[in-house]
Amino acid sequence: MTDMLLRINQQQCTHRRDRPWALGLFVFLLIPRATHAWGPVREKPLLSLSSCSRHWMLSCRGGGSTASPAVATSLIASAIQANPSDKPQEQASPAAKPNNPEHHPIPNENKVSPSTELTTKDENNHQVSPPQQEEDDPQILFLIRILFLSYYSSLGALLPYLPVYYHSLGHGGQIIGMLGAVKPLTTFIVAPFWGLVADQTQAPFAILKVTFLVSLVGQLLVAASHDYRYIMIMVFLTALFNAPVKSLIDSMVMDHIHDQSRYGRLRLWGQMGFGLGSSGVGVLLSRSKGVISSTATSIPASWTESIAKLPMAVQKFISVADKFWQAITGYRLLFLTHAALSIPTWLAILKFQQLDKDAKVEKQQQQKQLDKPKNGSEGGKGGALIQEGLNLLVHNGDALFFFFLIFVVGVSSGVIENFAYVRIREVGGSGKDMGLSRLVSSIAGAPMFWFSGSLTQKLGADRVLVASLLSYVVRFAIYASMRHPLHGLPAEALRGITFAAFWSTGTIYAHRISPPGLHATMLMFLNAMYGGLGQSLGAIIGGKLQSKVGTVWTFLYAAGVDLCFVGLVLFYLSVKTDSNFRNPTPIVRTGKTTSA
Repeated sequence: MTDMLLRINQQQCTHRRDRPWALGLFVFLLIPRATHAWGPVREKPLLSLSSCSRHWMLSCRGGGSTASPAVATSLIASAIQANPSDKPQEQASPAAKPNNPEHHPIPNENKVSPSTELTTKDENNHQVSPPQQEEDDPQILFLIRILFLSYYSSLGALLPYLPVYYHSLGHGGQIIGMLGAVKPLTTFIVAPFWGLVADQTQAPFAILKVTFLVSLVGQLLVAASHDYRYIMIMVFLTALFNAPVKSLIDSMVMDHIHDQSRYGRLRLWGQMGFGLGSSGVGVLLSRSKGVISSTATSIPASWTESIAKLPMAVQKFISVADKFWQAITGYRLLFLTHAALSIPTWLAILKFQQLDKDAKVEKQQQQKQLDKPKNGSEGGKGGALIQEGLNLLVHNGDALFFFFLIFVVGVSSGVIENFAYVRIREVGGSGKDMGLSRLVSSIAGAPMFWFSGSLTQKLGADRVLVASLLSYVVRFAIYASMRHPLHGLPAEALRGITFAAFWSTGTIYAHRISPPGLHATMLMFLNAMYGGLGQSLGAIIGGKLQSKVGTVWTFLYAAGVDLCFVGLVLFYLSVKTDSNFRNPTPIVRTGKTTSA
């Protein structure tokens, strides 16, 4: 080795005396490759050879072009002779080689071969690459985006304006609060039941299709009468079947993506859809006359005489068209738009069901080829598994605290969602202002849905939920102090930011801590505590306060209560230091205890 380097050194010095740095660079690059042929080489000779080449380069740089190449030769020879114990390793026993199978020459302070960090060995001592996470199907991701976009567009076209619609019918704050509480309260009662049915029957698509269609028809029938008793009955029937829809959609999405941290970015399309639906309907409402009276007409008076001269058949056609126009103008546009935007959602659900059927058929064929048919005897264990999972859930402190925070945020949401637009209308706002407010909320929430996965991983689910609750304090204060419809835009922007992180965090956390066989049920509990018990109680309390003290003082009282809850939650988190909000895992039985 030394003789070879000496010969190379002489040739380099003969032909390139004007560039003495070339030999240093050559030695620096060549020595690691040359020593690689020696077999397992310890770190010290490599460091000595590399350092001597660097020393020679520095000496050349300091001495200019007159530096003698003999310096490099002497340094290399001394470096090799300084470690004579390394040469016999060329004849080392083969038994020592498996410790470093690829003879990696790079220094490693931890004394671990980099090659063994990337591969593992099977039973036959063969190197096996570690399992890689399966990539998500682009077709599935595209279908999820369409599903979220259309479904939340239909919700955005209707839900934000329902309190305003009730107010336009002449109902007071207490009636509005009661109507707003019916749906979430019903959701709280029946949503867990629907989740248990879905997990027990293993037929989520059948349940989703039936509940989606029935709730859609019931929602449209709400506009058939102005009597609050009729509206309350229809709202209850609609909520009875609508309770599992949102949770089943979330469960379906989570089951079809391998990288669950991607959920926030997919849910972003729902946020965009909600904003587009609400803002589009707001524009339509601002241009609509909102005719409600059955005796009124939208035909201008100047056209009456001209129409009277037309044939009777034409007059009847114009009369029918006028009545139809009256039927779809005003706040009835909400229900019409809601129905139209629900069509793509229905088609996406059917497509998901077809993909699942194809996947099951392919899986059954693979099992037949492997002669390992799936044992169906475990089907009867579903009830016992669900019962055990529920028992683990109610005895887990972190899970109970998580659902308590969801409930408190839901109460605040029930107050502000039912009376925020009433407050905008009190200061002179129109449907256009309401649509603009929700559009701002959706735009502000888009980045947070995109980064919600990494944000939750860094902060933890508990801190994200506390920040969401604290944002309600600020929003209540903004709405209480507003004097112009546009003054509420900062509150709507804050809503989009915090709700995006809140809902994405809550969905991922609930899915990850789910006991075996209870994924749909856990998401039902999430929806029940937030959109069920929380929002219903918030709507009832907010309605009674609004009818007695007004909207402004209702928001101020709610801000004070939320601020007190923030203090209590922070105190609890400071005392409990062993929570698993940073790294959630499924709730399973471990001896006599449970862990999340």
